[in-house]
Amino acid sequence: MPRAKKSNKESNARDILTGKRYSKSNALVNAKGKTSLLGQKLFAVGIQQAERDEKTGRLVSTLYGTDLRAIFGNKSGSFYDQIRELVEPIKGKPSFMDWRVVYTDDASQSIEAINVITDCKFENGVLTIKYNDSIADQIYELKSNYTVYSLEETIPLKSLYSFRIYEILKSEYDLQSHRTKRMGMSVDPNKAFVLEMDLTDLKLRLGIIDPTTNKDILKAIKQTNPDYDYIEELSKDQKENLKYIKYSNFKRLALDRAKKELAEKTLLSFDYDEIKNGRGGKVVGIRFYIKFHKKDYVEDTKKVLTEEDKDNALEEIMEIIDEKLKLREYKSIAEAAGYDVDLVRKQYAAIQNKSTDIRNLVGYLIEAVREDYEEPSVKRAKSNNSFNQFKQNSYDFEELEKQLLDN
Repeated sequence: MPRAKKSNKESNARDILTGKRYSKSNALVNAKGKTSLLGQKLFAVGIQQAERDEKTGRLVSTLYGTDLRAIFGNKSGSFYDQIRELVEPIKGKPSFMDWRVVYTDDASQSIEAINVITDCKFENGVLTIKYNDSIADQIYELKSNYTVYSLEETIPLKSLYSFRIYEILKSEYDLQSHRTKRMGMSVDPNKAFVLEMDLTDLKLRLGIIDPTTNKDILKAIKQTNPDYDYIEELSKDQKENLKYIKYSNFKRLALDRAKKELAEKTLLSFDYDEIKNGRGGKVVGIRFYIKFHKKDYVEDTKKVLTEEDKDNALEEIMEIIDEKLKLREYKSIAEAAGYDVDLVRKQYAAIQNKSTDIRNLVGYLIEAVREDYEEPSVKRAKSNNSFNQFKQNSYDFEELEKQLLDN
């Protein structure tokens, strides 16, 4: 399904986010816990900006309010108030620092329940986030067992459940794609990968059921084979889950909404079947059919390039793009273009001929060659504000494939 036409606000936000990526360990992707949509988005942007403090060694993100407005495409006066409400503890209302998750530590295989954020403040228009050291290991300088996400795809999502379902399904898609290629087979873009999930387990991952507020639920989750019927019974009075006890509400407000939004706004799409049990046909699980529409798949029907072919194409591309870029950035552009020199030449020439301004040259070119833009869609900004200084995440697709291991 083609993407829906974007509003000017959505278009501007997407232009700014082009090429920006963040990574999460698969353990964290599949963690159980509850926070708001704004919390998830700030966490994603924060990961992209996170750096180690030289003095303390702590992982810290510093985000400027003006940049966040641009990222979220939000110019209303209430936006800062929304951040303050999330950050500052208010009686009877959970804050960012109250966000806890339950996940399985890959190293010890033990189930951990920890706070994600240890310190957080919004002062003078600057949001500072300090992460729990255990969480830092799940989001920073990851070497294996992780998934890479595009802020351009996740930030525009309007539903918390769309956001989380996207993260869960893309992680599974990448995992199964990697396994398929590792067996020497090519990935068929017309064939869906299948993921089956218990309905209660899915609710836990979406935050509909919060395991961190009930010690009995937490204890039940830590069992080798959790009793999901028992967990559902324990959670039936939780405020969020009350709305979704009736499956038809969950189907309409979570699954169907996510299906529609992901198809319209991302490259990932899914269908699903209901897994039923018993004479009454109670829905006990969901079977997802996941597709990810990447232009990279075109390479399966083209001539297989040798390493020498790629090296020669890369040299030509480096001559075409008259910019002070790093080798890995040239390589990322080349890979996104399938080492099609003419395609890179076309898109780079379009920039020069139109005298357009681009906020992030590398990110823009990667998207331009992937989508084969007919006209440059953004102007290259000359300002040096802090968001324009965001670290450019290079992404070597072959290396990512090597590093992506089993959950």
